[in-house]
Amino acid sequence: MGRIRRRGQLCLVAGALGLAGGLVWFLVGDAVDGPLGVTLYGVVASLTGVAYLWKARRPFRLRVDGFGITLHDAELAWEQIDRVALWHPPNTGENSVDTKPPKPHLRLWTAPGVTLSRRPDHTFDGLPRYTIVDCGDLDQSVSALTAELARHGGARFETAPRTVRLPVPVTRSGPERRIPGGEHHLAPRSRAGVWTAFWAASAAVCTFLLVQFVVHQRLIGPFALLPVATMGTLLSWPLAVRYFQRWRRPLRLRVGPEGIGMRKVAKQELFLYWDEIAAVTMGPEPFSKDARPWLVVWLLPGTTLRAAPTHLVDGHQAYALVRVDRLPGGAPAVRDAVQPYAGERYSEPLRPPL
Repeated sequence: MGRIRRRGQLCLVAGALGLAGGLVWFLVGDAVDGPLGVTLYGVVASLTGVAYLWKARRPFRLRVDGFGITLHDAELAWEQIDRVALWHPPNTGENSVDTKPPKPHLRLWTAPGVTLSRRPDHTFDGLPRYTIVDCGDLDQSVSALTAELARHGGARFETAPRTVRLPVPVTRSGPERRIPGGEHHLAPRSRAGVWTAFWAASAAVCTFLLVQFVVHQRLIGPFALLPVATMGTLLSWPLAVRYFQRWRRPLRLRVGPEGIGMRKVAKQELFLYWDEIAAVTMGPEPFSKDARPWLVVWLLPGTTLRAAPTHLVDGHQAYALVRVDRLPGGAPAVRDAVQPYAGERYSEPLRPPL
């Protein structure tokens, strides 16, 4: 709980500075509202620091091993645990999309007849559930806790909602290393190269006509071509650049022994290694009314996609890679490319994740 202790110390320092600043301002200044505001900030920061330090003094222990999960006030063997999950609380709503979701909470569901000496969470399904700790308060990383839960928890470690996949053990090395043939690339046919040549030629002609008139004072063709050449120069160059980017970086799905790579049109490729992926599903995009199937990857806790928004579905991170009908062959071709490498990670949702 060193992080909580450090937060408390920082809050106390900020509070002391606020109180000192308010006092000095009150003694040397004429205003009243300013010193009172700074003093109030100092009081709030100091009280927050005291609360953090008090929380850090409370006994806490968390150990995950082959026996089960040991807390400072309880010991639970794996046989007494129905499931355990690292659950991300939403920022604004359960269907929020965020590039960086909050740190997950360690949640635990006990087996029938097993209770803990603490207040259970309020649930709508009536199953006994306990929130053990906010992972943001732990000194260890979420990835380290994920690795221990995957190592010892087996199928009890829930890494994707049960609405999209039944629980299976997290595999660090699956069939992806034993599939012959190398990577599979799926990319639709594009005419971006043709359009690049067309708009580049148009831009070159319009620019030539405009330069002849502006620089050399020579008009080629009727005067009515001048505004056309001006507008053509302004419009053709951006379009040529845009289609050139689309030509150089077309839509592409790449699946291989290392993982899954997805490149959207004119964007950098996003690549996910298999040991960062909890599950791969094909079904409707989360929280969308469109029933057309998407290829969706469910991330292991501790995996963060920079500048790539993820959905939070029942506390688990999901990233919609691509709508499969945009790729050649549609759903059957995507399934044939992904399923051999994904192995038990692959499933088609039991029902839409709404």
